Amino acid sequence: MRAILVVLLLVPTFLCHAQLSSPNGVSVGGDAQVNVVPDRVTILLGVETRSKNLDEASSQNDSLIRQVLAAARKLEVSASDIQTDFIHVDLAYKNNDDSTLVDYYKVTKEVQVVMKDVSKFENLVSALLHAGANHIYGIDFSTSELRKYRDQARALATKAAIEKANDLAAAAGMKVVGKPNSLTTYSYGGGSSYRYCCGYSYGGNMAQNVVQNQAGAGDSGAESTVALGKIAVYASVTMTFQMQ
Repeated sequence: MRAILVVLLLVPTFLCHAQLSSPNGVSVGGDAQVNVVPDRVTILLGVETRSKNLDEASSQNDSLIRQVLAAARKLEVSASDIQTDFIHVDLAYKNNDDSTLVDYYKVTKEVQVVMKDVSKFENLVSALLHAGANHIYGIDFSTSELRKYRDQARALATKAAIEKANDLAAAAGMKVVGKPNSLTTYSYGGGSSYRYCCGYSYGGNMAQNVVQNQAGAGDSGAESTVALGKIAVYASVTMTFQMQ
């Protein structure tokens, strides 16, 4: 098993802004970004079966789902990292004047699989499709150390805001006095959680993914056709200072 090289790229984006908050007071903001090679991937896949008989459609679906789960376990995916997320039963009517005649039943089940060894990603997708999965609704690359990278991004954003306050004060012939009077912060990014299944969207926290096709990123291997790139973790800080 090849080790996964986790590369951390710090890219502080000092997109700062400032405004007067009170006499001799200034409010400044700093933003920063940390780009991280993902170390896990979540795959949302579906198995859809159709039959004129509901029991038959359901039975076929159950059989394929068992094959899909077995394929995931064969690639050492833990049982705790596999779960059924969505079950949907629908029916289609015959296309004629009598809309009460059922043409077929459709049974769909969605399964979420979390792979913690991203070097096996391509093998996993291939195995799941060959086992009977006939839909892939989403693939989400993420990091297991999101808290750490958010802390790093927040520290960079704080530094950017402080530097901005000092620069503004110097440009105005003043200086920052004491510690900030107020501070607000928020973080986001680190993976997306948007999902789409069976004609329905849900969980729509569209966090941004930054994917770059870089050779050797994440030790994906010369034969791999998947470039892991990097995911972005962002933080923004707003601080208020007094100047004199």
